[in-house]
Amino acid sequence: MRVGLRTIYDRMLYNLNNITEELNKLHTQTASGLKYEKPSDEPVDLVRALSYRKSIKEIERYQTSIREGKSFLRTMENAMKDLEDVVIRAKELALKAANDHLNPENRRAIAKEVNGLLEEALALANTKHGSRFVFAGNKPTGYEDGHLPFELEEIQVGEDTREVVVYRGGAEDLYMGYATDQKILVGKNGESVISASGLFEALISLKRTLEANNEADPSQEIEDIHTHIDRLDQVLAHLTRERADLGARVDHLEMKENLYEDFKFTLKQNLADTEEADMLEVATRLKAKQTAYQAALAAAAKVMNLSLVNYLT
Repeated sequence: MRVGLRTIYDRMLYNLNNITEELNKLHTQTASGLKYEKPSDEPVDLVRALSYRKSIKEIERYQTSIREGKSFLRTMENAMKDLEDVVIRAKELALKAANDHLNPENRRAIAKEVNGLLEEALALANTKHGSRFVFAGNKPTGYEDGHLPFELEEIQVGEDTREVVVYRGGAEDLYMGYATDQKILVGKNGESVISASGLFEALISLKRTLEANNEADPSQEIEDIHTHIDRLDQVLAHLTRERADLGARVDHLEMKENLYEDFKFTLKQNLADTEEADMLEVATRLKAKQTAYQAALAAAAKVMNLSLVNYLT
């Protein structure tokens, strides 16, 4: 079959254009490090890569929520530890006061320090994490100016004026969602965590007993102080249990955080395998295509001379 020069030239240009396009694609892969430049290059891999990226974004949102939850719980845990220290110090003072050799001035000094511990305990009960009260249950914010979840008030009992600590926080616990259909208890209501321990009643009662200074019946006063010591032991046991529960919740979130971190690492590896080019393979193919392109150009140069005009004298 007779093949004309025009057909030869067209086929030659077609082959050169194909090689040029492939060279351009390989150069782009070398520069970007990706297998594809546009969706049509690798549509299946692109869909898979988009799915991986979406999952990674979701996991990062989960991790952000988990970190915030851990931080909130850490703030609570530190406050609980400080409350335990307050109770331990109050017990030390009570043991010191349970001594019939102390004079009224000594007892008043101890009562004054116990009052300071009461104020410190009240401040710790109103601990905030950022703008949220950590022991206010499901009402961590939204208090009127000058009001707090725990407040010390004076009430009239007959002719006697007594101090009480009133809880105005949320009645329900505070939960935090950290993943789809996943949530964890981050803040119990202050009634069950602190008020139920009897902390404030124990401190107020101890202070009242020391301030009363029952000189008429010292033995009764010492007996009352020992009663307060027993109550402080119960308070400490309650706070210790609550802090252990907090630690378990922190451990749970840390376990979840580690699982998500491992999962994210796997997804990133899959994403890299899906969209990142094998640079060694690209370099090898690029070298081969460059050689082919040079050979095609050389062949084209010879073909261009295939004309009878070149042989006319």
